[in-house]
Amino acid sequence: MGLSDREQEVFAEIESQLISDDPKFASQMQMNAQGPLRRFSTRNIVLGVLTATIGIVVLLTGVTIDAIWLGIVGFIVMGGGIYLATKRTTKPPSKSGRRGGSGSSKSNHGFMEGLESRWDERRRQQ
Repeated sequence: MGLSDREQEVFAEIESQLISDDPKFASQMQMNAQGPLRRFSTRNIVLGVLTATIGIVVLLTGVTIDAIWLGIVGFIVMGGGIYLATKRTTKPPSKSGRRGGSGSSKSNHGFMEGLESRWDERRRQQ
């Protein structure tokens, strides 16, 4: 579903006002729109949480048995897990995990465009 002419004019006006008010921010937004998006990876989040949990267990075990070195190792493992969970990737998400796609759109669309295409597809089926 495209924007009406009036909506496009309003967006163009907002964009030109943004460029005149804060050109540095506007250029950053243009670079982000053209460059790769940095996304959270579900795989990294799961592995990071599991690693951090193992690190907490090792840390608590080290504290419990008075092994400072084991506590330090557990803390390092926990920190590594947190880092892994919050690490962003520029790799686009795989399309193999998607359900319900029509297969007609092979290009990588944005989130809103994907929602709009699914909405249009449902409307056509009714």
